[in-house]
Amino acid sequence: MRYSYIAVLDPGFYPRPYFFFKCCGIPTYFLRTFIGYLRNPQKRPQGGERRQQGTSASRGDPLRVVYNCPRQNRTVLLDASLYELLYAPYLSKIEGEGIIVMNPHGVYAAKAVGKKVVVDLMDLWSCHFDVFTLNAFDFHALRGADLVIAWSRSIAALLRSVGLRRVEYLPYGLDLESFDPLTVPPHIFLERYGIDPSTFKVVYSGGMWKVGGRDALGVEKLLLAFKMVEEKRRDVVLLLQTSREVVELAKRVGVRNFVYVERTPKPNDPLRLSMFRSADILVLTASRYPAVYFAERTTMFQYMSSSNAILAEDTPGVRGAIRHGETAYLIPIDSPVKLAEGIIELVRDDGLRKYLGRQARERLEQQYTWQALGKKAKELLQ
Repeated sequence: MRYSYIAVLDPGFYPRPYFFFKCCGIPTYFLRTFIGYLRNPQKRPQGGERRQQGTSASRGDPLRVVYNCPRQNRTVLLDASLYELLYAPYLSKIEGEGIIVMNPHGVYAAKAVGKKVVVDLMDLWSCHFDVFTLNAFDFHALRGADLVIAWSRSIAALLRSVGLRRVEYLPYGLDLESFDPLTVPPHIFLERYGIDPSTFKVVYSGGMWKVGGRDALGVEKLLLAFKMVEEKRRDVVLLLQTSREVVELAKRVGVRNFVYVERTPKPNDPLRLSMFRSADILVLTASRYPAVYFAERTTMFQYMSSSNAILAEDTPGVRGAIRHGETAYLIPIDSPVKLAEGIIELVRDDGLRKYLGRQARERLEQQYTWQALGKKAKELLQ
């Protein structure tokens, strides 16, 4: 069967469509409404920062009063149905008998025009922060798909537990041909930012994502933890590659020894790869927001490629790919004190840092490269 991949986000930042092209020769199209395509055929989706939740275009949907659980594109019921109706003429022109859609948008439209549908589920979108609440439209779309591919073991298990049966696990992994910090020397980054190579470098590279005004990625906890660290160790620097708003947040918390690193144009920019190569500790914070809590984040696999120690908050998503004491140092979630203690422990133990980094790289090469994952992708599509 011939498939086409329908992307909803810029593949430059979310390159899953490139994975399916490399493994299976599947072409990529962008999800558009038929009217939107006629008005602007050259329009491309935006990449970079995640959009804020809560500024919904679906406020005009009268059913929002009785059902206030929007989809990821901010639609609820009436406007969601309208979008699916407008997608159908566009998707009918896409070549092939099957369509892979990133997340549940477009499932109804594709089924309406007679396509087989595979949902490549990047996000487990939830209407609430602390409790997993799946939009009804999304649930029925996932149930009607011919196959749902979850990027996380825990998400696959969760979907099966709510009655979905056609669910398989295929992680994001990493394309080492295009993203490999070991091919870039560390001095590129160190010289650019004037950082002493002898200092311990703690790196956070990721977003600042607010959901309902709350920090969904745990950056604030990292700042609180690092304030404790620098009170005990003056030879440690925190490198923050995220939104610029983190600078003011760090100042409010009272962190002194930090360096703000500009976001690079592409995730695999040599400067970012060099930063990963130069790091001593790479930190992966989280929250209990379901889209983060259950996710195997793309940054985790990028960290694994660096051969440096990963310090991560312990979540079901994280445990799907890395293990405490084997490929990472895991600490309880939502404890800045434990996070600070973990940083200090890794700073003190050079042998542990090197062991964890080496093991993480080996695990990545064995199980999570695009070459290895491509074989399973072919099997699933067949």
